[in-house]
Amino acid sequence: MGGQETKPLIHQRTYYMKLKKDPKGGKAPVPYLTPSGPDMDFKIRRTQFASPDLWKLAMKQPVVGKAKKKKNQTTNIFGETIGRLHLEKQDIDNRSGKKSKALRLADKIEKAEEKAAVESELGREKEEMSNEFKQAYGFAPDNM
Repeated sequence: MGGQETKPLIHQRTYYMKLKKDPKGGKAPVPYLTPSGPDMDFKIRRTQFASPDLWKLAMKQPVVGKAKKKKNQTTNIFGETIGRLHLEKQDIDNRSGKKSKALRLADKIEKAEEKAAVESELGREKEEMSNEFKQAYGFAPDNM
């Protein structure tokens, strides 16, 4: 065109794709494209490169230092992070958690049996003291 170079165009198009069954009966689905969104055509106008020293400076990439290793943390073959925690020794005997209904019922029964045993022991001791009092003084302490 009159001694000028034709510079290439860059066409940018946006499509919506929907996969449908193949009408010919094939196994692979057939993509149907529907235009959607902006369509743009770009013209290349400048093709002048920078000077070599400026080009080198522009292309310089930052030096990425070696990542610091995290202590007590590893990654297994599945890509899961596994860590080890260091905690103080826990006293499990003093910890209280929610007990099941059966355990609470068992505790109630145990406490009731313990209370009955203590009361029977106290009754026996009272009877023994009453007998000792009767032997020593000749009458029961209830008759006072």
